[in-house]
Amino acid sequence: MIVAVRFCALIALLAQLVAGPALAQTQERRVALVIGNSAYKNAPALPNTPNDARDTAEALRKVGFEVVDGIDLDKRGMDAAVSRFARLAQEADAVMFYYAGHGFQFNGENFLVPVEAKIDDEVSVQYETVKLSEVTTALGFAKGVKIMVLDACRNNPFLAQLSKKTRSMSIGAGLAPIAKAQGMVTAYATQANDVAADGAGRNSPFTAALVQEIQQPGLEIATMFRRVQKAVYDSTGGKQTPELSLSLLGDFYLNREETDADIWKRLRSSDNPAEIKAFIQRFPTSFFAVDAKTRLDLIERRGLASGEREKLEQEFAAKEKALLDRVQQAEKDRAKAATDLAGRDAGKTADTERAVPKPGEVTPAKQTDANERDRLAKELAKKEQELAALEAEKAKLSQEREEREKAVATRMNSGSVTELPPPPKPLLPAAPGTRPQRQEPREVQQPRVVLDRKSTGILTGGIETAPEPRNTKRRPGAGGAVDCTDALMRAQLGDGGSVPKNCR
Repeated sequence: MIVAVRFCALIALLAQLVAGPALAQTQERRVALVIGNSAYKNAPALPNTPNDARDTAEALRKVGFEVVDGIDLDKRGMDAAVSRFARLAQEADAVMFYYAGHGFQFNGENFLVPVEAKIDDEVSVQYETVKLSEVTTALGFAKGVKIMVLDACRNNPFLAQLSKKTRSMSIGAGLAPIAKAQGMVTAYATQANDVAADGAGRNSPFTAALVQEIQQPGLEIATMFRRVQKAVYDSTGGKQTPELSLSLLGDFYLNREETDADIWKRLRSSDNPAEIKAFIQRFPTSFFAVDAKTRLDLIERRGLASGEREKLEQEFAAKEKALLDRVQQAEKDRAKAATDLAGRDAGKTADTERAVPKPGEVTPAKQTDANERDRLAKELAKKEQELAALEAEKAKLSQEREEREKAVATRMNSGSVTELPPPPKPLLPAAPGTRPQRQEPREVQQPRVVLDRKSTGILTGGIETAPEPRNTKRRPGAGGAVDCTDALMRAQLGDGGSVPKNCR
């Protein structure tokens, strides 16, 4: 028991050593805040932003982010989402903020617009919007990479109204540049002070490219955003070019190349044999390939067993139906025979009461009635025997079905297709004057583990073998014992003369 426990512990340790780096990557803590505002009460609606936010959130969840998301949030909702995100971001390995909706710059500072905001003067800018700097502060709680993605550079619908009612004329289109910070990645849907398109399809050009590239494994984040830039530039005919600000000391991957440990963690409960086969073909030397082959074998045996069970069900359903029909018919025949016999007995009683013959007189009618009653009684007995035979056949069929089902279950659990009979025992060479004998199998030595329990209980001993039983018989009338095993061995080698009679 102790040895088995330690062996399992050793296997677990080896698994951790082999899969440790990959599992450590998958355990990296990632948090994202995703907001999409569309249904503005005092500004033009943005049809694509809900889709942009939902698709981005889904893509981030697939690469391991815990996502705080919101659609069409008012000022209170946005403040609550940022607050919750800031708490979750504490000590996170990677954090990301994505925003799709209206945003603008005012006096060099960027503001995000809640759906119910009414912005017509400088006071409303300060108290009815969310400062982007507040989100930057929330990102700063993370210990790792910080990513800000802004698909908010749409046309500023508040520009004309603010220009009339504010003292400052520092109101511009698009968003203002954000100062670089160590460990920070900032991506804009278009260049600073420029306006991005909302898009005519499901997503904006920028978010469509972003979601597509997040799904590509093995792209370092700088490479990924450069691919986004090119995709947006191409899709807009050069009218829109995303801007990237990156200040990282090392590489970072939103979507790592999956390792064998990552894939097997996802597939280990799969019942799809094609997926398991693909894993084995892709990682034939993986530590998890043995588990995959075992899983595949189990799935295939389950499939075979399922097919056998279905065939068994159909076969026995037909047999049971035919037998049931026969039983029902036999019961009808038996009931009819019993009714006929009862009717004959009743008729005979009535005839007897009507005409009483003389003592000792046997009339032809009476003899005929007796013969008919005997026939009906025999017929009833025959039907009862047939019914009893059918009941026995029914029990036999039920037992046969149970045995067949057990055989299918045994094959599924053991993986064996057929059970082979044991091979015949080989014949011993015949000694002079004797008949050949079947060789009895000798008991195989079973190694026994010896444990040193004096101190820690660690396995320190060697292998101790149990003594082999010897086939020793006492010769009748002799004081000593004859070793029959040695005698038989010497006889086979042609040494030692004949085999004693009591050893044959």
